[in-house]
Amino acid sequence: MPLYAAPGSVIPWGAETEKPDYDYASGTVLRVFELADGQSAGFTVVGPDGSVAARGRVSRSGGQYTAEVTEGALRDWALDVDGQRSPVLGQGRELRWGD
Repeated sequence: MPLYAAPGSVIPWGAETEKPDYDYASGTVLRVFELADGQSAGFTVVGPDGSVAARGRVSRSGGQYTAEVTEGALRDWALDVDGQRSPVLGQGRELRWGD
């Protein structure tokens, strides 16, 4: 199924493909779509019970992308920009990646 993502959006992508109920905050990839220089976009990862597992923002400055978790937590997470994936961050609230 094709997925259209609006420019300037961030879509959290889950790690599990075999079942619908799993820890959504583990193995998450934040897919960034056409984020303009100087722009930022929010993201929310919702848990299986409907609560917020993590919330934050991704910003871009030149070729540098910074993702910050402001609520909750992500584990083993990464950024994906234009099909290129950052190194995985095991734990932490901020991931910086790029030039």
